[in-house]
Amino acid sequence: MKTFLIIILICNLLNAQSFESKHFAIQKLDDGVYAVIHKTGGYAICNSGIIDLGDETLVFDSFISPEAAKDLKKAAEQLTGHKVKYLINSHFHNDHIRGNQVFTDAEIISTEKTKELIEETEPEELKWEASVIDHRIGTTLSSISEETDSAKLEEDKMWLGYYKAIKESMGEYKITLPSVFLKDTMIIRGSKRNVVLFTKGKGHTESDIVMWLPQGKILFAGDILFVERHPWLGDGFVEDWINYLNDLKHLDANYIVPGHGSVGNNNQLDQMMEYIKILTTLVDDAIQNNFTEDKIKTIEIPDDYKTWWFSRFFTPNLVIQYENKINASEK
Repeated sequence: MKTFLIIILICNLLNAQSFESKHFAIQKLDDGVYAVIHKTGGYAICNSGIIDLGDETLVFDSFISPEAAKDLKKAAEQLTGHKVKYLINSHFHNDHIRGNQVFTDAEIISTEKTKELIEETEPEELKWEASVIDHRIGTTLSSISEETDSAKLEEDKMWLGYYKAIKESMGEYKITLPSVFLKDTMIIRGSKRNVVLFTKGKGHTESDIVMWLPQGKILFAGDILFVERHPWLGDGFVEDWINYLNDLKHLDANYIVPGHGSVGNNNQLDQMMEYIKILTTLVDDAIQNNFTEDKIKTIEIPDDYKTWWFSRFFTPNLVIQYENKINASEK
């Protein structure tokens, strides 16, 4: 029996080393800790995490498509040699939760607010996507055929993967809700390591979970952190978000896995805070100078952020923050 288990372990290790997916790349951060980073053109879109707890496996976020999630589950089990016992949903956005249906034999953990937001937003999101997805694929393909800038071409390929993931999963996707909830903090204990899940409440959304691994000082930040990507502020709370980022700095993590972009550290937390502050200042200055909403839309991306991906978020971010401030002043 012991020899059989050793053989199984060796096979798992060899499979993990050779595991390939068109959707993501795997970056080892520590023994049994892996950042799963979206590949351009793949159907992951966000980043994920795989954690070997010792006798069980935990996965952090499940991607936008069941197809990518199937690869994620397979990779997790090959890397650790254990079944996935826990799946974390960091927040409610589609790119982080639509692989849930692949993990129904695991405990799916979120906050109650995240579960409510999935229930509330996903049906309408799916209807809207069905009405626009073919057009979005067509215009993105046209942009790819005409683009001469290599960096912009790579981003176009990322968006094509996003739209194709949605289109191709329409017949398969089922809204699958979390069933285990944390209020403030939850500790998941394993024979190899403990994992701390906690939320500071509002930030990128109305409710965001992050995951802290004290052993190794590794943080999985979800969309509280974007690295060299314009964050989506449309569902966010900018002051709370900055406070959240400041609190995470005190952990002094060796590695921080963002929701989007490359693995970073506290320097990237500072960059994210600076981005939000600069955008807020641009909006405040525009209001002080009596800008109309149309004139807000003419504000250019600051030089420091012109090479960041997700540039299409910049103008909507300005407009949304402008509207929020105008509405607040009128109350």
